[in-house]
Amino acid sequence: MLALQATVVNEVVPQLGTALADLLDMEEGWFRRHFNPPTVLQRVIRYPSTGGTAGKHTDNGFFTLLLQEELPTRSLQVWFGGRWVPAPSLPDSLVVNLGDMLQALSDGRFKSTPHQVVHTGPAERISLPFFIYPDIDARLTSRQGKHTFSVAEVMLRNFESIWETGNGAGRARELQ
Repeated sequence: MLALQATVVNEVVPQLGTALADLLDMEEGWFRRHFNPPTVLQRVIRYPSTGGTAGKHTDNGFFTLLLQEELPTRSLQVWFGGRWVPAPSLPDSLVVNLGDMLQALSDGRFKSTPHQVVHTGPAERISLPFFIYPDIDARLTSRQGKHTFSVAEVMLRNFESIWETGNGAGRARELQ
C-alpha cells in the first residue's frame, strides 16, 4: 500500500494537480507551493458480495483518485443529467472525482462530483480511494477572491458533518 501511495503521490498527483491549477489560471508554481507536501487520506473500503452502500456525497478535498478494476456489476454511480448513472468499471484506470475545495477555488467553474456506491455483488468490491488535499496548514484564496479557507478547518468540518452529526457530506446533500 505504501508503494502504491508513493506512486500516486509522486507521479499522478503532481501532473493532474498542475494541469488543474493551469486550467484555473493560478499563478506559476501555485500547485507545487500549496501541495508540498499534499495531504493524502487513503482508505481501503470493502463492500461484501452480500451488498454494501456508500450514500450520496461529494468529496471535500481538491480531488479524489479511485483505482479501478473490472467488475461484473457497476456499483459506482455519479449524478449526471439529473439522475444517478452507473460509472463504467475500466481495468487499470483511475476515476478522478473533483472535490469541493476545487469547486471553491475555481469560483464554481469546476463542480465537485456527486457520487454514491450501490454494490449488489456477486463478488466483493474493494475500493482504494486517495483523497488529495493541499498541505494541511495551507490557507487558500480562490482566483477571483470569492472564497478563502483553511484546509485544516475544511477537513475538520467535513469529519464532524459525516461522523459526528451524521448530516452527510458536500453538495450531494442537495440532490434527490
